[in-house]
Amino acid sequence: MTMPVSPAHPQRGVDVTRARRLLAPWAVRQRYHRARLEGAERIPRSGPAILVSNHGRLDFDALILIRMLLAATGRLPRAMADGLWFRARATAAIARSIGAVEGSRANARALLEADELILTYPGGVREILQSRFGREDIDWSDRTGFAQLAIETGAPVIPIASIGVNNGFFFISSGRWLGHLLYQRILRLGDRYRDYRDPLAIGLIPVPLPYSVAVHFPLPCRIRYRVGAPVKPDTHLSAVEPFAGQVEDALRALVASPQ
Repeated sequence: MTMPVSPAHPQRGVDVTRARRLLAPWAVRQRYHRARLEGAERIPRSGPAILVSNHGRLDFDALILIRMLLAATGRLPRAMADGLWFRARATAAIARSIGAVEGSRANARALLEADELILTYPGGVREILQSRFGREDIDWSDRTGFAQLAIETGAPVIPIASIGVNNGFFFISSGRWLGHLLYQRILRLGDRYRDYRDPLAIGLIPVPLPYSVAVHFPLPCRIRYRVGAPVKPDTHLSAVEPFAGQVEDALRALVASPQ
């Protein structure tokens, strides 16, 4: 029986065979973007670890990464997903079936204590929509929860640079007004999503469309997932911000390193 996801009880016992089957359709998008995974040997084959990456504008770019990591290591990374995925029964069922849980410190801790890999994107949606241009700008500001969790549990943090994931679209507006209309007036998602945007974007369809529509039609940009060396946490809680900065710097270096 599948346990519901809640802060106290993250889903356990994911059927990896079923997850692999649900992720299979993303092989098409993987080929479309000529996706390549580099450095998978740095992912531990057992024990807990925190995989940290930068978000991109491609629709569900995390699913391509999860599929490739599963194929390369045999381990299913447990994604820390936005709460939006768990608002509807259908999307919640799909998310849980591929091992995702609602992103919370309690859920992440429980999974690490169960020797799982977790995958988190500290920049969240803000990282996707921060710029109109196709740069991997890594700026997590005060989002240091992953660092505190690593220090508290001793789990290593493994940076994974998502390169090229912002090249599928051109943004031609900030999307503030459309985001407010969609997320606040129509969907009524509340204050947590007040900064969400829906900019006009041009992708494979050569006309400006709301990003919420255009996101499913990206240009065939080439993407790379580059795994960095594990970063070991300090054991002092006062080192949270410096440790988070160390991981950010490691990720920036991976993005900037030669192809």
